[in-house]
Amino acid sequence: MEKSDLIGIQEDSISTPALILDADIFEANIEKMKSYLSEKGVSLRAHAKTHKSPYIGRIQMKTGAIGLCCATLAEAEAMVQGGLNNILITSQVAGADKLQRLASLAADADISIAADCRENIAELSEAALSRGSTIGIVIEVDVGMGRCGVRSAGEAVALADETVVRDGLRFRGLMGYEGHAVFIGDRTDRRRTGLAANHLLMESVNAVRARGIPVEIVSAAGTGTYDIAAGMEGITEIQAGSYIFMDLAYEKLGLPFEISLTVLSTVISRPDQNTAVLDCGMKSISVEREMPRAHGYDGMEVFKLAEEHALARVDPSRKSPLRGEKVSLIPSHCCTTVNLHDRIFLVRNRHVEAVLPVSARGVH
Repeated sequence: MEKSDLIGIQEDSISTPALILDADIFEANIEKMKSYLSEKGVSLRAHAKTHKSPYIGRIQMKTGAIGLCCATLAEAEAMVQGGLNNILITSQVAGADKLQRLASLAADADISIAADCRENIAELSEAALSRGSTIGIVIEVDVGMGRCGVRSAGEAVALADETVVRDGLRFRGLMGYEGHAVFIGDRTDRRRTGLAANHLLMESVNAVRARGIPVEIVSAAGTGTYDIAAGMEGITEIQAGSYIFMDLAYEKLGLPFEISLTVLSTVISRPDQNTAVLDCGMKSISVEREMPRAHGYDGMEVFKLAEEHALARVDPSRKSPLRGEKVSLIPSHCCTTVNLHDRIFLVRNRHVEAVLPVSARGVH
């Protein structure tokens, strides 16, 4: 069916497997984040890696986000092509082709990127000069992930010094991502670990400021630690993404957001009273954290995913779906599930309100 033919149809009429977004819950999640951060006086830089959709990015910008984060250059390109501006790319970029693409993008939009070494600063400067653009630089600080980022306040200062003397670049600030804290189940432990990470970030921020270099952006956190970082003096913006959708992993943390994203599937076989087979496998739903959960069927447990099939154990004494019936599955990881789909069905009152292209999936 054409996209226009899908508007208004009932959710049960959608061909499966399909990515479904409950519009009311989605909007409520956005409002909860907006209200909380407004009270704290901290900005939201919504992470587009979760939805990969300019349509959703525009909603976030219209409802208070100051800008977007993108995990990759290609995501940023998709957002700019969708009419969005003020983007921070949170991963480093290397390679002549991507450096040139980045510099070209910065000629058309307000683009900043994470950097963590002098060699990359030199490359970024050269690329920007070749395209006549200006690239914003946000120094990444490793606050505990052991991934990218400078390892000390001294390194942060040295990199800031290098940035401010390079043509084609604009020093914007610093960022850290306490991803190692985001999924800690115990709230006290999560808070302690998150605050320790944020203190490491602020040590570098204060050292750069003591050098006489203005720091505009201090960016941190994810959905699991948004309220921890927002409560720390000096953090200016929160990089949250999954709060709009949620998933089984985030559900365990006791956050105020609700699950809005599911994968609609169809029972294609009931080979016996204890088994149901659905048309939703690893090519439709992420499984790296745990198996998906069938919404509305407490006696049904998905125990295996193949490429195109989900196998579920069914308690015959409890309610279970018949062959041909639709079942909504809650993914363990919303971001990687979205990346498996070309479109998201925005549903309100069980009818399709819009069909949103996942424009940035599968691009690099």
